[in-house]
Amino acid sequence: MRRSFLVFLLGLGSLLTADSLFYTEIQGVVGYSSPDQRTIYRSGQMDDAMQLNSLGFDYLQKFSGGRGDIGSAALQARLAYRADQKKTEAQIYNAYWKSKTSLGDVWFGHNRVAFGLAAYWDTHADLLQPLPMHGFGYDRDWGIGWSKDTLDGGYQAALTSGSGLPLRTDGNWLATGRIARGALGYDNYSVGLSLLTGQTPEIMGYTVMDTRLKKLALINLDAAYNYDNLEHKAEIALGRREQDDTLAVFYRCGLNLGEENRLKLEGQYVYTSVYTHARTTDNTWLGIGALYRLTAELTSRLMYEWQRALDEYKIVAQLYAYF
Repeated sequence: MRRSFLVFLLGLGSLLTADSLFYTEIQGVVGYSSPDQRTIYRSGQMDDAMQLNSLGFDYLQKFSGGRGDIGSAALQARLAYRADQKKTEAQIYNAYWKSKTSLGDVWFGHNRVAFGLAAYWDTHADLLQPLPMHGFGYDRDWGIGWSKDTLDGGYQAALTSGSGLPLRTDGNWLATGRIARGALGYDNYSVGLSLLTGQTPEIMGYTVMDTRLKKLALINLDAAYNYDNLEHKAEIALGRREQDDTLAVFYRCGLNLGEENRLKLEGQYVYTSVYTHARTTDNTWLGIGALYRLTAELTSRLMYEWQRALDEYKIVAQLYAYF
């Protein structure tokens, strides 16, 4: 499988044109986990998709006609090694076609859903993970979506499978929508309000934990603000999953330092709560991290994360190449 993946990667690179972009991604991950009491080769739980030792690529092809851009096709994938199970796993992240229309951009395939910070924030290489990795929202999903940028923000909507990385069609579905004010890249701030509803199975990475479909409804408020060398991102999500009341709070602060902001120090707080039959189950994760850009193509990361409920911690280091 690894040989086939490498052949595909090289073959794809040979098809590049002036309207395409192709990047290779390589990452090495190693750490220590207190509950495992041993060296680990992952940043998350055993069945999480990110981060693992992997080789991947990121490909974007743009298409244009006599009147300008028509659309684009994207494919981003990894071949990851799961040291715990001693097996390799093909992972697909972006896999979509996006068309430009007078009413906005329309896409179908595997892409971002219209919910929370994950609607636009790329954490594909991060060690510290946002709310979707804690069971609130989705990073990417299979389906169709629409987005429209305006002078003061934008609108997004999507109808997807609700299965995340793997494609499942067993009556599961997910509808999301987000309205935003401000664009972080231009205005240095963004505030968004999102809604999510559907019925979905319980899936972690590519592993199906429970095939039973559960009704899900969430509302989310997210905000991001950049000031000088400080970056702030926060969101709060609340709603219901079946008969359970749920709540999640997220905040990350980043401090950029040094020449060309090569060094970044980060702190993160995550809180989740599930209220079931007069009983509340909650948890808190506290994380700190450091990122240093060795070159334009090579980045090193270090993370420490502590989980309150089980009083567990892990320390993880990563070397990430993207060229």
